[in-house]
Amino acid sequence: MSEITNMAAARNSAVSIKNLNKTIGKRHILHDITFDAYAGEVFGFLGPNGAGKTTTIKMIVGLLSIDDGEISICGKSVAKDFEGALDNIGGIVENPEMYKQLTGYQNLWQYARMRTGVTEQRIKEVVEIVGLSNRINEKITKYSLGMRQRLGVAQAILHHPKVLILDEPTNGLDPAGIKELRDILKKLAHEEGVCVIVSSHLMSEMELMCDRVGVIANGKMLGVYSIDEMLHASSGGGIVTFEVEAESTEDAMAVLSAYDPSASEDGAVKIKLKSEEAREKANEIITALVTNGVKLYSAHPIDDKKSLEDVFIEMTNQEEGDGQIG
Repeated sequence: MSEITNMAAARNSAVSIKNLNKTIGKRHILHDITFDAYAGEVFGFLGPNGAGKTTTIKMIVGLLSIDDGEISICGKSVAKDFEGALDNIGGIVENPEMYKQLTGYQNLWQYARMRTGVTEQRIKEVVEIVGLSNRINEKITKYSLGMRQRLGVAQAILHHPKVLILDEPTNGLDPAGIKELRDILKKLAHEEGVCVIVSSHLMSEMELMCDRVGVIANGKMLGVYSIDEMLHASSGGGIVTFEVEAESTEDAMAVLSAYDPSASEDGAVKIKLKSEEAREKANEIITALVTNGVKLYSAHPIDDKKSLEDVFIEMTNQEEGDGQIG
């Protein structure tokens, strides 16, 4: 799929959720969950453990009933056209289940029998996509966790689904396995036009994998953002920190008193500047120090932008119970 085609596809809503609610027993688990995920993107569904991610996913794939609200898959209502909606979905909820006494290929063939139109050629295609060609004829008992996860993805995409949903797919994987899975999912989204929805609480991995993220805490959506939007929002509202190292911290602080400076433990002087004025103000600061005879060692902006993990913790900790369902 070309970049232009992919960009166009990315605005087609593959999964649309509106005002979704769920109560189990006396607990109101989900509160008016609303978001859209698009074709051609990796959408990260982020939240602390117990925030409501798996409950939402189980409702999307029909494992839990909808109390109130709407879920549409490629324009088809899960409530009104269950089979039509589910035909467009492939997924792994919690762990991929397989026949351990069979080979990887035999597992795929058994699953293919439950779907119409899945050919032997398609089985070969998905095996190639997930990188299992050289091990597909071995029994599952010989597979590592990472190999089983890749086979699970192969199983989920056998029938050419337009939506692939994975619940905590990197749990238990080593760094190499995580990267392999990440590359597979990004390829499916960006080259094949699949809408990939991945739930997780691992922010560093989502930052590398996702195009957009929806954040949930206490069963409530806190917002949907691109990765850049979240990271930009974390940078202090367009504020740049300018750091000065001088022979005398006291002299530098005195000269720059009009800029409301602060001193760090290592003696550096830090000044907060509006990003649009940072270049001009930095020149003023350096000129003032030199003019007043303060010996400079260095003067430079520092990157104090928070990571996605920092932003996530701040957002979810604002919810009572650290983002978990009460």
